[in-house]
Amino acid sequence: MQWYEGTTLAVLQMLSVFLVFGKLNRETNLAGKKCVFITLIALVLITVFFIYEINVGFLINYIVVCIMLILLFGLPIRKTVIRFAISIITIATIEFVFAYILFWVKGFRDVSFNGLFMVDSAVVITSVLINRFAEFGGFRQYVLQHRNYMIIVVINVTGVILLLMYMWKINESSMQKYMLHILIAIIVWEALNVYFLYQSIKIKQQRRAIDAHKRYAPFLKSMIHEIRQKQHDFKNHLNMLYMIVQIENDRQAREKIKEYIEKLLGSIEPIDKLLDIEDQILNAIIYSKRALAEKKNICFEVEIKEEVPGYPLERYEFVELVGNLLDNAIEAAEGSNDGNSKIILTLGIDEGFKIIETRNTGTKIQQSDIDKMFKRGFSTKKGEHRGYGLYNIKKIVEHYNGTIELFLDDDFIVFKILFQEIHDCQHENKAIKNRDIEVPQH
Repeated sequence: MQWYEGTTLAVLQMLSVFLVFGKLNRETNLAGKKCVFITLIALVLITVFFIYEINVGFLINYIVVCIMLILLFGLPIRKTVIRFAISIITIATIEFVFAYILFWVKGFRDVSFNGLFMVDSAVVITSVLINRFAEFGGFRQYVLQHRNYMIIVVINVTGVILLLMYMWKINESSMQKYMLHILIAIIVWEALNVYFLYQSIKIKQQRRAIDAHKRYAPFLKSMIHEIRQKQHDFKNHLNMLYMIVQIENDRQAREKIKEYIEKLLGSIEPIDKLLDIEDQILNAIIYSKRALAEKKNICFEVEIKEEVPGYPLERYEFVELVGNLLDNAIEAAEGSNDGNSKIILTLGIDEGFKIIETRNTGTKIQQSDIDKMFKRGFSTKKGEHRGYGLYNIKKIVEHYNGTIELFLDDDFIVFKILFQEIHDCQHENKAIKNRDIEVPQH
């Protein structure tokens, strides 16, 4: 094969990788002069490596291209490496499938440049279809959410793929002869790694759910103890009402009974609203945060709109989301200097959306801080390990295609999370479709 033929095939392969990588990085425009410059550098390297028969040239070329993408476009290193490796895995797998089809049709005979050109052309066409029509939004969020596990899987699969590509370079005839076995081995290896990824994530989620139960179980016991104590106290309240009726005349008795009952209802209203919530963990979260707020002399109220719906979240995610929202509200309300610190947590259904909303008094948010608030590590407070609560909230809401609204309403700072309501929902962990994170400028 002539050098220009080998260069042409390598360029087609690189083009396919670019198309898939561009789809995975939809938020970055990879077109323009920078992309042309990277392509020219890659073309020069491909030609040099082919002329001097450097078998690992394709690997060096991939590394150089990935580094240039990171430097010229300012892309995050780890995310870019993972996505670039996924692009290589995707293209290599498709190429092996088309190559097997070609070799099967040709009877495993030596294939000329024309045959390989047909294979790489088919791969390019497939890559164009992926770039135009495939939807990777959910996949990108999945990779972002579980990137530590994804790194292991990507390294395992990419290593095998690159090894097979190297073997193809040094012994093409043997690779063609055992193409079916190689293709089966690639598919099985990828399937095993996907299964490992699934099981690892499942175990992690179960551990986090168990940790959530352990963390809030004591608060649930405290709430049950408080309910039992109030039930026991009702006997004393009834005795008091009986004494008022016996001692006072009718008019005075009615006024005193009314006043007494109003105070009694006011004392049991907070715990009574919690009893309307069937989810025990949610009860425990709210109870624990209400107790924390009361210690800081912050008025804490719970409002239910229609009913508490089944939110499309895993249990541990729900704990993180509500817990972080309330921690943020308590911290903000604690900074209020007017003595009227207040937090209102609202759960329920509003205009067809399942909502989780916190309203709190406190220091007003600066307009310049609104866009930064959901970035990792950003915080208006000083100290280590800050700035991750709202970032974690954003990640969870993004994963389920929900909406975050942040705005001011009179004296309140409002964080409102909305999930599209699914009618006839049988399970609270169903996903929602196609809504993006929004932080309106109010």
